[in-house]
Amino acid sequence: MNKESKPDRPEWARELAASPFREPMFTEEMKADILNRRKSADLQHSQGLASSWRRRVPVLTAGICALLLLTAVWGWQAFPALRQLVPLKGPGSASEWTPHTLYTENGEPRLQVFAGGDYAAGAPAGAAWFLMSPIEELEGKHVRITAVHRDSGMILEELAETEITADMAYLGGPDSSFKDATRIVSRFGLPLAGLWKFDLLIDGKKYGDIVFDVPDGSWEPSPSFVTDVSEEEAKIPASRGAPPRSVTGVEGRLAFLGMDFAAGKPNKYMWHFWGKDEELTGDLTFTAVKQHSNELIDVFQTEIRPSPMYGADAMLPSMMMLPSPGLWRIMASIDGQLFGSVVVEVR
Repeated sequence: MNKESKPDRPEWARELAASPFREPMFTEEMKADILNRRKSADLQHSQGLASSWRRRVPVLTAGICALLLLTAVWGWQAFPALRQLVPLKGPGSASEWTPHTLYTENGEPRLQVFAGGDYAAGAPAGAAWFLMSPIEELEGKHVRITAVHRDSGMILEELAETEITADMAYLGGPDSSFKDATRIVSRFGLPLAGLWKFDLLIDGKKYGDIVFDVPDGSWEPSPSFVTDVSEEEAKIPASRGAPPRSVTGVEGRLAFLGMDFAAGKPNKYMWHFWGKDEELTGDLTFTAVKQHSNELIDVFQTEIRPSPMYGADAMLPSMMMLPSPGLWRIMASIDGQLFGSVVVEVR
């Protein structure tokens, strides 16, 4: 038999090769239905991804904002120059906060101020304000000086409303640029370091403004010293609290006698003041600020009068408490004017 020829297949083989179904099982309609279902599934998957991202976007946005805020706060504290770019709470634009001690109007000097010594936060230094107007123009009017702290928004009165009198005239020398000027003196005691803007008003109207960049005072804890006493006081028995008395503070200005400060625990302190009678008369307020903070807290309020004792020109007791550990500057102000300060370490 020829190898290339094939015998006829039997009938049963031909039947096996044929489809067992009378009609096609995978019709065009079934194919279209499957394709539609796949498109629907793909669409639902895409919508699910979009919904998932919509849920994640607010979380990611909040995280990014928090990171930017932390970066901004760190930069504000680490780089003091940044604080001169944009004011936080103080009014006005950045240009208005550029430090200047000379105010001009139409190119002409109108107001200039000189602060005394190495002025710093927490220490009264005194200042002389020169108004470039003769006393004849200002006598009988009233001057007032206010100040605002840029970083905290704190407002204080540098000089209460005061009548301008003839003895405020400043003639100066023949070569003086302040010839025929008017000189006003203030205490110039600022409780916080940083930029302070002063507005000088004459009869309620602005005469000029000045901006000082006040340096921070020392944060070394105040030292202890022994007060001077009279011969009579020296005879007082030790059992009755006789001198010598070791106090903490600034010799010849402000000091206290008492235990160390412990956070959150009130205790009694005897304060010693040195100064003129007119300085030591009025409403006394103790405030405090913690190192690296601009938040002033009220500590104690009372009235003060001259009362010489144990070498001090005035003495009075107080009950005080500071809320948290660290270095604190306690400041005493009389009738709104900073009198002096001490630095203490709170356990």
